[in-house]
Amino acid sequence: METIIIMEKKKSITTDVILVAIFAVVPLFFLIKWLILADEGLVFIIFFIVVTLFFPSVVISGYIWDVRQKIVLSKSGITLHFGRNIIDIMHWAGSFSIRPHQEVFWAEIDAFQIDAYECRESAEGGGYSTFMKYNLLIQIKNKDKVVFNFEKFSPKYYTISLTKFKETPNEILEICERFLQNIK
Repeated sequence: METIIIMEKKKSITTDVILVAIFAVVPLFFLIKWLILADEGLVFIIFFIVVTLFFPSVVISGYIWDVRQKIVLSKSGITLHFGRNIIDIMHWAGSFSIRPHQEVFWAEIDAFQIDAYECRESAEGGGYSTFMKYNLLIQIKNKDKVVFNFEKFSPKYYTISLTKFKETPNEILEICERFLQNIK
């Protein structure tokens, strides 16, 4: 079997370029012009320049520090690589650390499922916008039924978010199930 890698889709650079041009380049042009022409208040103008440079630094760091999610299907098993970027961190989606990748062997895998749930966020005007989030669940076989085992952590499933992938959640599920059937 050939290794299959399902990767997160690339970010669109067009939107970021437009936003940086509007909120950074244009104000910087006028602030530098003001700095050249001003006789007093240079500290105030320099402070505004530094504040204006904050937004492009966040956008650029989003491209530099961008670890993409991916799912790797190989002969030995499935490996989940968890991604993280600066924009996720600023949206409180996690800490600065990146979870280590998890490898699950085919002998341990029982089935794949899609977990879909609705999220609500407040919108302008007092209403809510509702959107769907999808996770890929990898169910682990229940070899022996032990009531409690505090010494060894044994999860019942592994999960990875499917919101940023190129393929739809159903396509990813189909790829994983087909690969599992070919291995067995």
